[in-house]
Amino acid sequence: MKGKILAVIIIVALAVFVAKSALVIEKGTEGKYTGVVAFDAHASSGSDWAKISSEIISKAEEINAVNLKELGAGKAIKFKGTVSDYSSKAGGKRVTMAVTPENYSGSMQFVIQLGSIYTGTAVRDVQTVKSFGDFTNQTEWSQYAKALNSQVDKEVVSPLAINDSVKGKTVTVIGAATSSGNQVNVTPVSIVIE
Repeated sequence: MKGKILAVIIIVALAVFVAKSALVIEKGTEGKYTGVVAFDAHASSGSDWAKISSEIISKAEEINAVNLKELGAGKAIKFKGTVSDYSSKAGGKRVTMAVTPENYSGSMQFVIQLGSIYTGTAVRDVQTVKSFGDFTNQTEWSQYAKALNSQVDKEVVSPLAINDSVKGKTVTVIGAATSSGNQVNVTPVSIVIE
């Protein structure tokens, strides 16, 4: 009987000790204690944007020097041309412009994404500032691509307030391009409208 009472006293004392020494951690502050901080794709892409856009601009090749049918995951390209079409779909959230490049005699059509919805991961795939190994998993890598597209919208496209009046104007475009069929899709890192 004395053994059972002693066991109960030890268990109660241990429970009281654990309860008093437990640390309550506020939600969102876990990283201070574990060293693991929640991934913030927008913060990461925002801090990387200047380096990424500069890199893509510096390594962009003229379209006549590139095999446009085999751009793979993406390639940095540049060209000057005339805007032949402006398209707004999905309630104005999927906007593009078609550009006919100067001094280009090929059959490819050039479509520039103007947001606010951007498809593809070309900007992420063309840059070398960050690689897949810098992220914990595929989800973070995908979130980073989307966040870079958001930077395109914020830093490149939105300040220009492009609308259908752009048709017929001359533009110089530098961006990350992919191709599908006879279409080159460009996510711009620089647009200059003349």
